[in-house]
Amino acid sequence: MKKIIKILVFCALYTCAPSLDAQNNSGNKGLVDSRVTLDDSKLNAEQEAVPSQRKKQTKQPNVQTPTQNGAKDSLFMANLPSDDGETHVTAKLDTDSITIGDQTTLHIYINGCNGKKVTIPTFEEFCKLGIEALESESDTTVTDDGKGTTIEQRITITSFDAGSHYIYPIVIRIDDGSRTVMLAPADSLRLNVYYVPEADTVKCVTKADADYINEPYTFWEIARWVVYSLLFAMVVAAIVWIVKRRKEHKPIVILPGAKPLPADQRAIKELESLRRKELWQKGKIKRYYTDLTDIIRRFLRNMYGISASEMTTRQTLRAFHSSPDWSEESETLLQQLLQKADMVKFAKMEPESYEHDQAMQFALDFVRKVAETHKLNNPEKEENK
Repeated sequence: MKKIIKILVFCALYTCAPSLDAQNNSGNKGLVDSRVTLDDSKLNAEQEAVPSQRKKQTKQPNVQTPTQNGAKDSLFMANLPSDDGETHVTAKLDTDSITIGDQTTLHIYINGCNGKKVTIPTFEEFCKLGIEALESESDTTVTDDGKGTTIEQRITITSFDAGSHYIYPIVIRIDDGSRTVMLAPADSLRLNVYYVPEADTVKCVTKADADYINEPYTFWEIARWVVYSLLFAMVVAAIVWIVKRRKEHKPIVILPGAKPLPADQRAIKELESLRRKELWQKGKIKRYYTDLTDIIRRFLRNMYGISASEMTTRQTLRAFHSSPDWSEESETLLQQLLQKADMVKFAKMEPESYEHDQAMQFALDFVRKVAETHKLNNPEKEENK
């Protein structure tokens, strides 16, 4: 009987075991089962976090941040308005594609900021995500009526990291005295930076030296050298002419309208100037007779073309004897003057005081006598004058 009862109890327990296991699975688990369940819950939490992050990225396709704080800041900045009813902010790039190390310009336009304090982002605020700000300059434009003001901020930027870089946040602070408004451009800006392709020098093929190509000279190449040659020839001719004029004691430049003095008047003027110097009174006797004879020799050269400065006294008298205005009286005056001057200059003779004045008078009389004879011999020329 006891065996029958044990068999019935065993069968009852066997049939109730599946229901007890189901209750245990829906309720509290054992130690081993709870450990496995905790690991599974961590895995499920990570799998649930991934879709949530993907949803956030799809909401902000133009924002790339390395940290969670940067993502929150960029999201906040992207939500800033670009227009407050009076002031409007826009931004653009000269080009959105550059190579590494190349530069481009970021333009920020602030319209309708008349009388307001505008704060532009600093370089540190731009130097994010591989973008570097190099220099900045601004330009302010006022409308004709003076009511509208536009500020253009030009920022030169570059990058040394390849990839796509988003320029954010561009926060412009507008302060009108009573309140401060924060604005940002509506559209985000992306800068694409590309690698510079490197040349494979291993595969380069060195070609043999090619024949030189002789191109014909152009007209302008030939004309240039012709002009240079003419200029050089003109400079050389001018130098030769100036040296010749100075050697002949003639003026280099003659002003238009100023007629040169006749040879006799010029000689008399020089003699009067020599008299006022009072050289012999100061003991400069040799210098006095040298200047006196030089004036007379220049007079002969200007009057008849006789190079008396390079002649001796005898040669000078012979040349004057062949001149058209020669007369015995004028030759005598010239002879007395030149011989006395030679005695003073070469024989060291010391004339008396009256002889110095007498030599000056000989020179004046000689010039006047020659000029008078020249007028008598050339009456037609004198009438034309």
